[in-house]
Amino acid sequence: MKEYIIADEDSFDDISPIFVGEEACEGGYKFGPAVREYYLIHFCLSGRGVLCDRYGDHEIESGELFIIRPGEVTVYSADESDPWHYIWIAFTGKKAEKFNTGRSVYPFSGESAKRLKALIDRDEPSAERYISILFDLMCEVIFGEGDAAEEEDKLHKVRKYIKYNYMHPLRVETLAHTAGFERSYLYRIFKARYGMSVKDYITKTRMENAKKLLTAGYTVCETAGLVGYEDEFNFSKAFKKYHGTSPSHLKANAKN
Repeated sequence: MKEYIIADEDSFDDISPIFVGEEACEGGYKFGPAVREYYLIHFCLSGRGVLCDRYGDHEIESGELFIIRPGEVTVYSADESDPWHYIWIAFTGKKAEKFNTGRSVYPFSGESAKRLKALIDRDEPSAERYISILFDLMCEVIFGEGDAAEEEDKLHKVRKYIKYNYMHPLRVETLAHTAGFERSYLYRIFKARYGMSVKDYITKTRMENAKKLLTAGYTVCETAGLVGYEDEFNFSKAFKKYHGTSPSHLKANAKN
């Protein structure tokens, strides 16, 4: 874990960053119950976990941030098999109250997380740079209005749907219709946002879960069915293309 103090919290009235940090958690790592006197935002860079607060339990994955507010009792824990790697920033100030919304979890842009990660990596002492990120976040996740914000929310729902339904037949046309997009438009904005097509994202989700199932002891045939493939040959072909090795070879090596 890496964490350090940025500046005296009384130095800035509107937004005053206090400390930042980063951690690649071990499976099952848990923090809380805890109560804080400041605002705290975590950006999940990879992996996943669960946040429990007064609004309920929230499953969080890569590309999402969660907000903890002063006086709230929270508990958060990393997933056992795919623990999260996150960065965080704590802050106070008059403008910080703008984060008092009814939501705890938001998708975030890669740019905001990239900027914060870069500052943490070089132990940047300048509070102004962190303040800039916080004000940008206000616009991005709190005051985001119009078509861009609506599209971001729809894309987030498409990813969530794939995450929980990858084992069923999925058609891009159906996903686009459900989210309210034209198929071609969904293709363009999804690829621009996540760097891959919807079809490739479905394959990625299936292949990553297939690897876990094979390692856990399921047969190649069982795994194929569990991740949405009716034909074992097509599954093995897709698996080798994605992982660079056949599922049977991976399963054999997992025993050793």
